[in-house]
Amino acid sequence: MTVAAIAARAQGPGTPVRVQSQPSEGTPGPSEGPAFRDTLAQAVDRVDGAQKAADAQVEAFVAGETENVHDVMIALNQAELHFQLLTEVRNKLLDGYQELMRMQV
Repeated sequence: MTVAAIAARAQGPGTPVRVQSQPSEGTPGPSEGPAFRDTLAQAVDRVDGAQKAADAQVEAFVAGETENVHDVMIALNQAELHFQLLTEVRNKLLDGYQELMRMQV
C-alpha cells in the first residue's frame, strides 16, 4: 500500500483502498541478487573447506611434515566455529519452518 492509500483509509471507514499489484522500482524482485539456495550452498561449501583444511593440517602434523601445533589448533578451532555457525543457521531455519507450520490460515 502507498502512503496515500493509508492516509485515505485513515480518513474514513468507507474509503476504498487500492492495493499495488506491481512492486515499485525500489522493491527488489525475485530475480535480483543471489538466490538463498545458492548462498546456503556456498556457506556449506565454506564449512566443508574449513573442515578439510583442518583435517589436512592434522594429517601433516601427525606425519611430521609440520611442527607448528598452534596452526593446527587454530585451524581446528576455526573449523569448529564454522560448523557451529552452520548448525545454528540450520536450527533457526527449522524454527522458522515449524513456526510457519503452526500458523493457522
